Amino acid sequence: MVEKLDNIRKQIDSIDNQLHDLLMERASLVSSVATAKKENGMQIVQPAREARMMRRLLARHKGPLPSKTIIRIWRELVGSVSLLQTGLSVCVSDDGKGNFSYWDMAKDYFGSAVPMKSMKGHQSVISEVIEDRASFAVLPWPELDQEMPWWLHLFNRQNNDDDQIYVIGALPYEKTALYGSQAFDRALIISKMMGYMPSDDDISFIGLELSSDISRARIKERAERAEFDVINLYTGNIPHNDNVKVHLVQVKGFVDNISYSIKNLKDELGDGCHYCYAIGGYPVIPDIDKKPSEQEDVA
Repeated sequence: MVEKLDNIRKQIDSIDNQLHDLLMERASLVSSVATAKKENGMQIVQPAREARMMRRLLARHKGPLPSKTIIRIWRELVGSVSLLQTGLSVCVSDDGKGNFSYWDMAKDYFGSAVPMKSMKGHQSVISEVIEDRASFAVLPWPELDQEMPWWLHLFNRQNNDDDQIYVIGALPYEKTALYGSQAFDRALIISKMMGYMPSDDDISFIGLELSSDISRARIKERAERAEFDVINLYTGNIPHNDNVKVHLVQVKGFVDNISYSIKNLKDELGDGCHYCYAIGGYPVIPDIDKKPSEQEDVA
């Protein structure tokens, strides 16, 4: 029995060495790719590609090792090499209530090695990204109805692509398939370092500024006529301006500002539409707590 255990342990030690060798080799290759991208002005972080990789790994995974562990291992690898070696950093919104869920979700996604800081006030966090003091910001999930919502700052009225901030991810990473209205302990990632790219399974956000007499029911109806599959509609009020309201429309699929459906939505909303642009979204990762048969929209 002892001899059998010793043989198993030796096999485990050998596997550990092989894993370590492969991890070092992978880190070296990723570092070379990141350096080449930086030298050529290419986008270093690619959430869409990372999502496709994660879906592929989860689809082939089997055995006693939990799927959540697979996600954590690969997110740590991405953060420890791609993000850390290129000087990227993260700013996390503090809700002021002693709730550390945003920080924990961000740490799970970006990895333990990436510099992170917490700040009070959504505007302060967004300013860190605007002023290039942080590469990413983590902010609360939108509320259905609120005064001066933070996502209004993503509306680019100058059409200056260099300063455009996009939603590029959703947290927690392993539960982005839950597209419903469950805002508790969920967050969005914003960045101006990269555009929002398709991953073949995405959720998008469209920002609207409309005359206040346009109802939510009419917005949903017109969005559906413009061929959008609406998941949720978040509404915000602008202080001292009762004539307009802002809306964040969450839809299935990848949508950018050259999508024909955006033009169709503007036309459907008519003269009461003062702003209508795609402002990013996130790639869907299967909810690993659900069985494959349960991977359906729960909205």
